[in-house]
Amino acid sequence: MKGTFWLLTITIWILTYCDVSAQLFTAKNGLSVRKTLYDYNSFRSQNSAAIRDFSDGFELAYVRSFSNRFAVFVPIGVGSYKDSLNEGLSSPFFSIGAQGQFHFYNSKWWINPYAVGGVQALFPSGHAFALQLPLGLGANVKLHPQVLLQAQADFRLTLKDWENHLQYTAGLVYMFDSKKEESIQEKLDSDGDGVIDDLDLCPNEKGLAEHMGCPDSDGDGIADHKDKCPNIAGLEKFVGCPDSDGDGVADNEDECPNLKGLIEFKGCPEPDQDNDGVPDQKDKCPDKAGLIQFDGCPDSDGDGIADHEDKCPDKSGKKEMGGCPETFKDSDGDGIEDKMDECPLANGLKEFNGCPDSDGDGVQDKYDSCPNVSGPKTNKGCPLIEKKDQDVLDFAMRAVQFDLGRATLKSESFSILDKISGIMKKYQDYKLEIGGHTDNTGSAGFNLELSEKRAKVCYEYLISKGVGQGRLSYVGHGQNKPIADNATEQGRFLNRRTEFTMIPK
Repeated sequence: MKGTFWLLTITIWILTYCDVSAQLFTAKNGLSVRKTLYDYNSFRSQNSAAIRDFSDGFELAYVRSFSNRFAVFVPIGVGSYKDSLNEGLSSPFFSIGAQGQFHFYNSKWWINPYAVGGVQALFPSGHAFALQLPLGLGANVKLHPQVLLQAQADFRLTLKDWENHLQYTAGLVYMFDSKKEESIQEKLDSDGDGVIDDLDLCPNEKGLAEHMGCPDSDGDGIADHKDKCPNIAGLEKFVGCPDSDGDGVADNEDECPNLKGLIEFKGCPEPDQDNDGVPDQKDKCPDKAGLIQFDGCPDSDGDGIADHEDKCPDKSGKKEMGGCPETFKDSDGDGIEDKMDECPLANGLKEFNGCPDSDGDGVQDKYDSCPNVSGPKTNKGCPLIEKKDQDVLDFAMRAVQFDLGRATLKSESFSILDKISGIMKKYQDYKLEIGGHTDNTGSAGFNLELSEKRAKVCYEYLISKGVGQGRLSYVGHGQNKPIADNATEQGRFLNRRTEFTMIPK
């Protein structure tokens, strides 16, 4: 029996140290092997110190940990009952039971005393079934994060057909399903805000724990990276922006932030900027005082034709001549005399000296990159990419994934590329540039070639989805355009990307 005990002990120790780690572990299940000594003498008024008179035994137990403070042992044991009053006769018995261990400290302490209580059933050879109630104390000593040395002493109160006695056990516990937990104290906290980098959403900015390490500059309870107005305290319903005039329109979207207005007028009262009695919403010429019969537009030459319909608003004319006099020569019919018309054969606008603005966006066609689709001047007359579509393009930078070291798309990349295909069909006046990027792992030449191949794979996939080849281009940048520090794992992760950039034709 002693040989078996030491063999099991050595085996557990070797298995444990095959995966040695200085980190802490948490575990749910384990096994225990324990040597058992039974002391019947103390309650027979004999010499309790005579260890040679103790009965011998052995226990194997399943261990289940339910928390840092409580565990259950289910021991199965064999032992012998030594009847010292009957010429030292002994008889073997088999036992099974359940014991609860209540630890005094957290289970991560290296030395942890505990109280124990439970129930034990005994099946002695040639005797009736017996039942006992174990009550005692013990201690666990952590030899290794997965191995505990355990010693226990308890009083066995007999409930049925047995003799009260003391019992002493010592052995090892092996927790075999441990998981590593790195100590928080060993984690990096780059910005010193008390939130470790692995959990910090803003690892390079000192922030607050309640915002996962991100700052809240204006103290309005909304972290800066979510706050549309990070430097002005605002309201949660307006994503951190204030509503100074209380009209239900946040200041950052309110065109009249200090004047209470209507939501449909972007926070302004119903406007009539030219004070002609026709509200701007119904006024066809809201910036010029006009006449009610002409929907707020003026008739400068008084010929009965409103200026916005009069080809010669400064010269009285006839209706059949479009408001121009009979001597007026206007080949393209735009109301501008040919000699003053920079585009005499194309119907245009006065403000562009007779040249057209087909989409009416304020950018004349010859300077408009998207002449048939309205867009702001700041975007060369092309429509702005909607935020939801731009979010898809930004998300695709990370969502498009490839097999390691190869230019083969992973299956999860297809759905985001399909969305990009839909965006390209929506914005017909745009081209798409696909740029591949890598970190600095490997040679520069290999990385450049790999990034170009990956960009080309995306290019070919979009063509297969019906996007015109002439609207697509691809380029590989390799490791030449990092957006983060390649010295860190996080930086290298950020540098491995595929960018999708919409460009007006």
